[in-house]
Amino acid sequence: MHNSGPPYDGHLAGEYDVTAHEVTCRQFVELVTDYFEGALQPRTMSQVEEHLVLCDWCVNYIEQMQATIASLRELREQRSPEPPDSVLAALRARTAAEP
Repeated sequence: MHNSGPPYDGHLAGEYDVTAHEVTCRQFVELVTDYFEGALQPRTMSQVEEHLVLCDWCVNYIEQMQATIASLRELREQRSPEPPDSVLAALRARTAAEP
């Protein structure tokens, strides 16, 4: 089920109304962010979920997106909220030395 479908028509994804009976892979990629956020119209959400039942490629794509999001969250959580004291000391010394 790798139909290219019609090109994106400029609607916001949450307002996107899939007029065909099926969501294409191309449409799914355009709708994936709103799918994650639960912002799709009920009919479109049902069509997206039906597509995922039939399309291993899009299931793989969504799993990759979820893994990427999880990795980015981990990076954000691991980041120290303040620079180490050594960095702060170096910045202070540099600022004090400037004319």
